[in-house]
Amino acid sequence: MKIDARVEITWHYGDERTARAIAEAIEVDNQAMPSGLKKSLNVRTQWENGDVITKVKYSGEIETLIKALDDIVFSVKIAEETLEV
Repeated sequence: MKIDARVEITWHYGDERTARAIAEAIEVDNQAMPSGLKKSLNVRTQWENGDVITKVKYSGEIETLIKALDDIVFSVKIAEETLEV
């Protein structure tokens, strides 16, 4: 099924340093996305007031969007775990 979607995910950390580190790690991953996928999937991550905000615009098959969102959540989890070490 083809869809057009806009998604915003916000992670609340309450700490500007943590939010910045996670957002920067995720944004690097966003930029490394395959060029073919960049045509239908626009992902931007930023930090603001101790929060990490990821905005997604997508047009295409719903399965691809689900996989992309799962990748984002997984990347945040890895970034969080890395900061804990």
